[in-house]
Amino acid sequence: MTTVYRYPTKELSINNAEAFIEDATIASGDFNDDTSTVKNSTILYVGIGRTENWTNEPNPDFVEENTQSLNYQTHREMFGAKKVGTTDICSVTTRYNWTSGTVYSMWRDTDEDMYDRAWYVLTDQLNVYTCLFNNKGATSTVKPTGFSTLAFETSDGYVWKYLYTIPLGLANKFLTTSYMPVRKLTTADGTAEVDRQLAVQNASVNGAIEIVETVNVGSGYETVANGVVSAGGKISLSLSTAAATGASSIDNFYNGSSIYISSGTGSGQLRRIIDYSGSTRTLTVNTAFATTPNTDSRVVISPTLTIVGDGSGAKAYCTVNTSIGSVSGISVISRGSGFTTARAYITANSIHGSGATANAVMTFPGGHGRNPVRELGSDKVMINIQLDDNLGTSVNGKGYIPSNTEFRTISVFKNPMLKVDSANAPIAVEKVANTSNAPTTLRMSTKLKVAYSQMDGSTPVNAFAVNDVITNKRLLDVAKSGALEFVTELGPSERNTAGLTNALRAANATVTFIRDAEDETDNSIYSMYINNVESYNGYAAFLDNDVILKSTGETEIATISDVQGPEANTYSGEILYTENVQAVLRDPDQVEDIKIILDF
Repeated sequence: MTTVYRYPTKELSINNAEAFIEDATIASGDFNDDTSTVKNSTILYVGIGRTENWTNEPNPDFVEENTQSLNYQTHREMFGAKKVGTTDICSVTTRYNWTSGTVYSMWRDTDEDMYDRAWYVLTDQLNVYTCLFNNKGATSTVKPTGFSTLAFETSDGYVWKYLYTIPLGLANKFLTTSYMPVRKLTTADGTAEVDRQLAVQNASVNGAIEIVETVNVGSGYETVANGVVSAGGKISLSLSTAAATGASSIDNFYNGSSIYISSGTGSGQLRRIIDYSGSTRTLTVNTAFATTPNTDSRVVISPTLTIVGDGSGAKAYCTVNTSIGSVSGISVISRGSGFTTARAYITANSIHGSGATANAVMTFPGGHGRNPVRELGSDKVMINIQLDDNLGTSVNGKGYIPSNTEFRTISVFKNPMLKVDSANAPIAVEKVANTSNAPTTLRMSTKLKVAYSQMDGSTPVNAFAVNDVITNKRLLDVAKSGALEFVTELGPSERNTAGLTNALRAANATVTFIRDAEDETDNSIYSMYINNVESYNGYAAFLDNDVILKSTGETEIATISDVQGPEANTYSGEILYTENVQAVLRDPDQVEDIKIILDF
């Protein structure tokens, strides 16, 4: 048995990114009642958490890539989550701004480093163009403009192809200094940007030859750059002797060359010359002209460019530098279709010219613009959500994510188990979040309604504060009694002194947010939100009527009157991404704009 190890191809990475978006945005309906069986859909949430300072604030701690850190700790520290909607996720690719004086790469189907080069650009009008030809590595000085479905040349010699325009709404959500959104469209929506892109997608041609570039320019080639037709027929025409731009008087001089009708009657036709009379300047072509040229026709005679491959219909002609006889350029007049292999050959005859070679450049599979996501190599996905004011209906409502608190971790997780019954314990019913029941926001913290034991007027004595670690007297007493395993080996005295630190860990949590209880007139009653909830040996961490205190002492501070657990099971939902950031203070007067890049 032979095992071959390879890095994933670019195509596989792009496919994985596309599949991720599709799975996250498809509206597949509800999951089956049996939560172990789901339909083809993924519900994503962006979670925020950790109010505690970093070890070296403000520098975030390094994300440890282990199960404890990425999965369990991330869940425990999370206090709120917002659902990723279908408009909150988009493919993105590297952004390259068009700037005058820059040399851009050109698309080549044989370049294995294509996706490491700037061969497409974004203009200040939010238009995206593919560079098909860079004029042999010249600087770009003319900004591409317009929305043509065909390739076009600018005056600096660059050839561009318009792909799409980024709508302003999409730019506001997914355009950054480093990345830009890209998408393949399927349906129209009446907007100009969508109509233009669909026109490009529909006009694209699979296996076309948009560019033929010279590799070696050769020498000694002869040309007629602007010949004037004096008389014409279906298979022959004569050039005006006076205005033939130096047409040769030698018989057979242009045999094997091509004639292209550049303007006037019959323009756009390309034929190969099979016979030439120098005395009369009369030439015969291999195939009759469909439209007979006449005296208003202008022609170019130059070396023949032949495209050979498994496609058909591709045609091009050469232009020649008359001063040195080199092939200065190749103009494609028909891009053809169906090519998977193609070679270009430049021929004239034995009388003049030799050494010129060319390369036929095939389009991206499907044609340029057919699928911009794949063409631009988008193997990255951006998720963008916004947090504004207090999320959820109210402090007592569903999905409450408070402002006036901080977060330091951002995570992406999928398919959490939602609690239908919001009571803390036991969990009566759970169900996987799905397209029909997934709320926009989830409170991921435990909510305690507490009554302070001592008040100084309207102010609690020894009040809890955000980031306080609290513990439960009920479980503290159990710990002191030695009923918890980790202190059973300690004597009574030790359990009350040296073992107190461990005992206090019997049940603890970190305070995330505190505010007045909305539904109470008693100013001693507060709503307190906690995460990092820990309990031991099967004991419930917090219950109604429990007395709580700070973990730094044994003073009883408040009594719990109501417990509401998180709206999703704390450890449910697969963590896909975690990032540690500098502290972000949630303020009701600001919007927190969170952009996450998932690299596939």
